[in-house]
Amino acid sequence: MNSSTPIFETKKTIKHRVNGRPLLVAEDTLRYNNLNFIRTLLAISVLYSHCYVIFYGTEHEVEPLMILSNDQLGIGTLAVNFFFLISGFLILMSWQNKPDFISFLKRRIARIFPGFIVASLLCLFLFAPLGTGDFYKPLGYWKLYFQSIDWKLIPLNILQLIEPQPPWTLKNAPISNSINAPMWTIRYEFICYLIVPLLGLLRITKIKYLILLLFLFLFGTFVYQTYAQVWFWDWKTDIPGIGQPNNYIRFGTYFLGGMSVYLFRENLIRSRWFLLVSVIVLVNSVFYFDSLVITLPIFGSYILFHLAFARSYSLSSFSQWGDFSYGVYLFAWPIQQLVVLYFEQYLDIALMFILSLGATLVLAYFSWHYVEKPFLNLVSTKKPQTSPKL
Repeated sequence: MNSSTPIFETKKTIKHRVNGRPLLVAEDTLRYNNLNFIRTLLAISVLYSHCYVIFYGTEHEVEPLMILSNDQLGIGTLAVNFFFLISGFLILMSWQNKPDFISFLKRRIARIFPGFIVASLLCLFLFAPLGTGDFYKPLGYWKLYFQSIDWKLIPLNILQLIEPQPPWTLKNAPISNSINAPMWTIRYEFICYLIVPLLGLLRITKIKYLILLLFLFLFGTFVYQTYAQVWFWDWKTDIPGIGQPNNYIRFGTYFLGGMSVYLFRENLIRSRWFLLVSVIVLVNSVFYFDSLVITLPIFGSYILFHLAFARSYSLSSFSQWGDFSYGVYLFAWPIQQLVVLYFEQYLDIALMFILSLGATLVLAYFSWHYVEKPFLNLVSTKKPQTSPKL
């Protein structure tokens, strides 16, 4: 976004204060905010976390937050949780502004599928073949690779938003035959999107306390499952087109958390004391109490939205360059895998991060300007803008 082009329009005027105190999300910050910058930073955080996963073959005992938090969660997991939190807020706002299912569905498809399709095809037809390289043939065994592809599986996987499944690649890598593992979360995000109009058409989104109850129910279930390691029925089994139902407990907790923040935005107070308390609680959850599963959806959410909708400073001008978060998320893993394949003997984590980030940002730039934005403008009823779309 830029100073002259608001991202978000609301039909209802939102108060700036409640009981004389500033709101966590006020009208001016709803229109001009730091969310695009934060989403890009979260995507880069996933890339950074995956440097450890790809270089060592695991995040346990090597990834910084995993070490600090006594193996509770890594930086990448935290960032993905926050992605769902932000999505819950933005997608509900998008629906509330224009509660038309066909228009909503077009925008959601245009936001997710073009980038996903291009990334999938590049993974299958460029990155994965390069990943078959070895000492004798560094650029890969392209002919043998393409002879092994199951061509019927490609459109089926793309339609279901399943990560690319090459026949063979990266055989000697710490994470072998994995050309784009992080794409597995996209399907869950898209299905969460579709839940919003369903709740809206049932008028459930008009009852904000019911959404809050749904959030608390999933939150309680998520905490129980995490600590008790008890799964309902066969919820860890993958269901075609749906995925693992168990994953919706975690993702739904954060997505509904974001929806709740949006619905209660006129009741939530912005306070530096609340911010400080939230930071203290999370720090203690990391170092002493092993309770991030309990504290992160609540106190982490407050910190995130406090930073995203700050009035004292603005990073909204970052959006004039584009919305690169999705592109970074889509292209980081295959770039990192190939960087390790071709330069492993020269690498440490810092150099791997720098090389991977540079190449990924280039692809993310082209993805936004030549794939994502054109399709979003195609379904937009407004004049094309340079700002990111919901």
